This record gives sequence, structure tokens and C-alpha cells, in this order.
Amino acid sequence: MIKKTALVAITLVLAVGVLLISIDKTVSPTKAASTLSFTVEPASTSPDLAGKESLQSSQVDYFLPYPGILPDSPLYKIKMVRDRIWLWLTRQSSKKLDLLLLFADKRIGAGEILIKGNKVALGVSTLTKGEKYWERAVGEVNRLSAEKRMGAKEKLIKASLKYQEILENLLLRVSAEEKTELEKILNSLKSLREQLANFQ
Repeated sequence: MIKKTALVAITLVLAVGVLLISIDKTVSPTKAASTLSFTVEPASTSPDLAGKESLQSSQVDYFLPYPGILPDSPLYKIKMVRDRIWLWLTRQSSKKLDLLLLFADKRIGAGEILIKGNKVALGVSTLTKGEKYWERAVGEVNRLSAEKRMGAKEKLIKASLKYQEILENLLLRVSAEEKTELEKILNSLKSLREQLANFQ
């Protein structure tokens, strides 16, 4: 019993420590998301295909942050606990929106890496989670003041266009079953983007 309690206490202290370090090191989620970018090139593509992908990825001027630990890592659960605590501790709507968008960006980036690394099922699941975080961020828009709402809408729309671009590129890499899942995500993004554009 004492060992179990000690293990839980150590895990909790570690998770809170990681959370506090992350918060301390992060200037702001939007600044981090706008300054970091990454590119993953598939190992076996023809020069023509690689050129098309890089051309398409430059169409939307929105950079995804480096996703960090991927869902296939044993340490990913610690990251998930940290993210949930961080989100729970964030009370201000504008900061919560930025944080949700950061989490969405990281999940979309991680999903892309996983699919390109032939971990398609895990990648699709991660992309779905990214879309859910983005959906929650859209829900925060109504809680913002009028002057902050316009900037948030533009940021969310731009992010969704980048997600759409990534998902459309990934459609070529997945089977019919996963393609259906990606198309559901795309349809959800488009629908929410239309709703977002109509917010006052």
C-alpha cells in the first residue's frame, strides 16, 4: 500500500513538474505555434511527388508547431496528463483558445508524421483528436470579447485551412477505410469553418 501511494505521489509530482516547466518555457502558445515549423519528407517518394507536396504545403501560410513526443511513445501518457492539467488550470478564454489551438496543431502534425511513418491507424486517431481540440477552440470564440473575437476567428480559419491541406495530401497515403475517416474530419472542419465565419 505504501509503495503504491509513493508511486502515485511520484507520478503526480513528475506530471506537475513537467506542466510547470512547460508553462514556464512557453512564451505564449500562439507565438510558439507561429515560429516553429517542421517538415517531414517521406523516405520513398519521387522528386515530382515531393515537389508537389512542398508546393501544396506552402499554399497556406500557417506553421504547425513541432509535436514533440508522439502517441507511439511510452512517455506520451505523461504528456497527455500534462496537457489536461494545463488546460484545466487555464481559465481565461483567450488563453484557453490559444492552448486548444496549440494542442490541435500538435495533434495534426503528429498525425501527419505517424501516417507518413506507416502508422496509419494511430495517425488517423491522432488527427481526429486534433480536430476535436480545434472544435473546442471554436467553442471558445463566443466567450471572447468583440475585439478579440475577430483575430481569433481569423487564426482558427487559417489553422483549419492548413489542416485541410494536410488531410487532403494524406488522403493519397491511406486505405479506403482510413480515407473515409479523413473525409469525415475534412467535412467537420469545413462545416465548423462555415459556422465560424458566420459568428458575429
